[in-house]
Amino acid sequence: MELNSRIPDGPIEKKWDNHKFDLKLVNPANKRKYKVLVVGSGLAGT
Repeated sequence: MELNSRIPDGPIEKKWDNHKFDLKLVNPANKRKYKVLVVGSGLAGT
């Protein structure tokens, strides 16, 4: 069994930035396919 942590390449200071730029965005035409439910947002959600 092989474990793949999928950690981005590069120095540790840049790993989060590299990950954000590699994410695929949701096409506006496909937004209706996804539903989001937020439960327990607390004070941060108000």
